[in-house]
Amino acid sequence: MKMGLQSDRVRQGTLFGLFFLSGAAALIYQTAWHRLLGLFAGADTIAAALVVGAFLLGLGIGSLAAGLYADRLSRRGALIAFALCEVGIAAFAVVSPWLYYDVIYREFLPLSSSRGVIFAVVFLGLLWPTFLMGCSLPFLSKAVVSQIAGSAQLIGWLYGLNTLGAGIGAFVGGWFLIGTLGFDKAIYVGAALNLVVAIGGLLLARGLDMAEAAPRAKAATSLESNDGIVWRWSLLVFISGFLIVALQIVWFRLIGVLLQSNGYSFSLVLTVFLLGDAAGLLVGARVINRIADPRRFFFLMQGIATALALAGAWFVYLAIGAGLLPSTFVDRDIMSGNAADIALIAFLLAIVVLPASFIMGFSFPVVQKAVQRDLDRLGSRVGLVQLANIIGNSMGSLVAGLLLLDLVGTAGTLKLLVAIGLAFSVLQFAGPRATRWAWLPAAVLVAGLLMFPGGEAFWRRLHGLTNEKAIMAEDKTGLSLLRMAGSEDGRLYIQGHSQSRLPFDTVHAYLGAIGPLTHATPRRVLVIGSGTGGTPYAAGLNPATETVKVIEIVAPVIETLKTYTAAGGKSGVDELLSSRRFDVVVADGRHALALDPTRYDVIEADAILPKTGLSGLLNSREFFEQVRAKLAPGGIYVQWAPTERSIATFRSVFPYVTLIHPAMLGSDSPIPYSREKVAALLARPDVAAHLAAARIDKVELGKWFEDKKIEVLNDGKTVPAPSPNTDFFPRDEYYLNRRP
Repeated sequence: MKMGLQSDRVRQGTLFGLFFLSGAAALIYQTAWHRLLGLFAGADTIAAALVVGAFLLGLGIGSLAAGLYADRLSRRGALIAFALCEVGIAAFAVVSPWLYYDVIYREFLPLSSSRGVIFAVVFLGLLWPTFLMGCSLPFLSKAVVSQIAGSAQLIGWLYGLNTLGAGIGAFVGGWFLIGTLGFDKAIYVGAALNLVVAIGGLLLARGLDMAEAAPRAKAATSLESNDGIVWRWSLLVFISGFLIVALQIVWFRLIGVLLQSNGYSFSLVLTVFLLGDAAGLLVGARVINRIADPRRFFFLMQGIATALALAGAWFVYLAIGAGLLPSTFVDRDIMSGNAADIALIAFLLAIVVLPASFIMGFSFPVVQKAVQRDLDRLGSRVGLVQLANIIGNSMGSLVAGLLLLDLVGTAGTLKLLVAIGLAFSVLQFAGPRATRWAWLPAAVLVAGLLMFPGGEAFWRRLHGLTNEKAIMAEDKTGLSLLRMAGSEDGRLYIQGHSQSRLPFDTVHAYLGAIGPLTHATPRRVLVIGSGTGGTPYAAGLNPATETVKVIEIVAPVIETLKTYTAAGGKSGVDELLSSRRFDVVVADGRHALALDPTRYDVIEADAILPKTGLSGLLNSREFFEQVRAKLAPGGIYVQWAPTERSIATFRSVFPYVTLIHPAMLGSDSPIPYSREKVAALLARPDVAAHLAAARIDKVELGKWFEDKKIEVLNDGKTVPAPSPNTDFFPRDEYYLNRRP
């Protein structure tokens, strides 16, 4: 008997371990699939929200379906169903790079001009694997739980270990697999994990007699009473799910700006959030039997978690002001990899993200204790509660990410979430058994509503500003701040990155001017990326240029420039925003270019730093091929040369390449670059007037063209790159994986 009990515990522990691996695989997939589907949907925040919404909707449908079906199965049958779901996920994962890239991206891209079509295609593309992922917890819960006593603890352990695996998967996937192997091979690693889980589950089902009698019918009155409890708890779980993911949106914006939207920052925040949530789940499962009143405890946890989230953001604001944290986050490369910066990043995440996510993790075991009163309906209740949580998560992402950030910004969004947390805290006080010290989180939340700084004051402090004048704008697409050094001088920060200045930097004027000064008749010019406007403004200096289309992905950049000109600023920005020659639009540059039927004489990318998140989309071989197809005969593509790998990738696509550092010029035809021609054009009075209106020093700009070494790298033939940047493997973006 004792040996049998030990054997059961070993099998149960093995199942827990398998579910841990399943969670790790799921987050590897989510990270990789989000990127691949973003090529079709676009890299802007609206498209990203649609992809997340489609992912969560599939999970919810699977959870509901499996919850309803699981109670018809024996425990052994439920375990077999779980294993088959893992096989199905693995099989889909193997073909997913081909489906998402070669079919959805390459073949369906013309359909992506409609947001509705984007959501439909992405939802259908994700439905199979996310449906099966959603089935996992209801099936495995049914397989593991043999009696209602202690069921909440077992389910809490299951979900906690699955979430712990998800956290590890987010870290290993985002920090090692993708940066070392690429997106497609990371997906194959996830598929291998799913197959291990499936084989383990089938072996356990075969070796253990988990069969039992069919579920017994219950009296209707009992079912109705218990179902009422389930539905009430599902509503609370929906609100809690909304709250925690909306807080996650705030954390992504806050930490993203402090870490300068690095390629690793998203997975880092997600990792800490999931690990904190998992720790809370596991601790909650351990102490669940000591909680006498689940409802009151649940209310208390929501209030405490929101108070901790508020306190974390408030601490960063106050600590920077007091000198306890550096005020130069936006002017330093904090993702350098050295020990001091690693310690600072860990400290930030431990303060801002970890405490609230840990407390929120307590919620799931508490809810399971409240709703699990009937073994024959265990699966359906797990599925229903999980569905409510997933729908809340989805609404939190969509409402906070697409609506609240637009209307009230990060600080305002946090205050609205504080109000929800305060409502939970107030509910905790109802009745005679309120926890004595529950007033503490309520007091913190009230103080936050009254005293937490507004958006402008908050972001000024986090950009190291004290009394300096600044122009700030924020919406769902990002954050822009122009730090003024005078009436018309300033430095622009986008998502925490120092991007460009007013008056325009010579390097940006050089990159903008070199293409139109080289091309014989540059009538149509496209510039991807605006910044303060130096590159697109200079791209319009050739009198032969009729139109300059400018695509900027962060809408507040344009709003900041409009505010600057409305206050009397000029520096060329006024002409950029008002002249009919310039057409400024807000969109994802790569996505917009793919849908644009125009063939351009000159295309330029004032590209973001290669270390920045999503920078690989504008430095990949496939993007260069897309640009080449959009050039008119004799057209020229111009981009700066940030790394040796980017140069090699560039040379593998364009048969004619000339490097005039830091500018790369690529074309299908010989590139007619001539210093004499450039000097003659710069000497024209109309060109000189165009430069003078933006306070661009014509003499200094001329020196750039005179002094730069001219290197003809390709003279009619492409040169294969040994390890290029590709859509599947953006090596330069994941630079920490290639440190010397």
